[in-house]
Amino acid sequence: MIFRPLLAATALLSATTAQAQTTACIPQPDAEALFLALAPAMIGSVAATCAPVLPANALLRRSVASLTAKYSAESDAAWPRAKEGLRKLLGPQGGQMVDSELARPMVTSMVAPLLAKEVKAKDCPNIDRVLTLIDPLPAKNTAALVVTLLDMSGAARPKSGRKADLVLCPREARP
Repeated sequence: MIFRPLLAATALLSATTAQAQTTACIPQPDAEALFLALAPAMIGSVAATCAPVLPANALLRRSVASLTAKYSAESDAAWPRAKEGLRKLLGPQGGQMVDSELARPMVTSMVAPLLAKEVKAKDCPNIDRVLTLIDPLPAKNTAALVVTLLDMSGAARPKSGRKADLVLCPREARP
């Protein structure tokens, strides 16, 4: 899945704390903010991996700067809420580091290598297709869609015999 590195990044973060065994759930709005905060680094990493194997007319070759800029514009505004999600993920001890000025650069710099490791050249045409389909959406809608798909797929819920890297809180019923 294209957004699996978000899960991998959060798993790496949670592994740094003693609270990893009892990871609390993250409310969906916090997970959406976390996606927005990490999206520019994720897009840059995917583009670096995929551009060499995609045709010249692919989105990741022709419009990566504007795509990254769209998410960068939302990234700053999303960071305060993303920090709340990270606090829940990291627990009390690790949550203190989120307030450091170094937290954001550290978290975003961890995402790119994790993503580069996950993305395979054979997946690049499908990744480019997905990004092309969601490109017209506003960044906030894309974040909500990604988190909803993670929730629907079960990737963000623990399964018998394994722990989910990122556990989403159940979505509240809407009227």
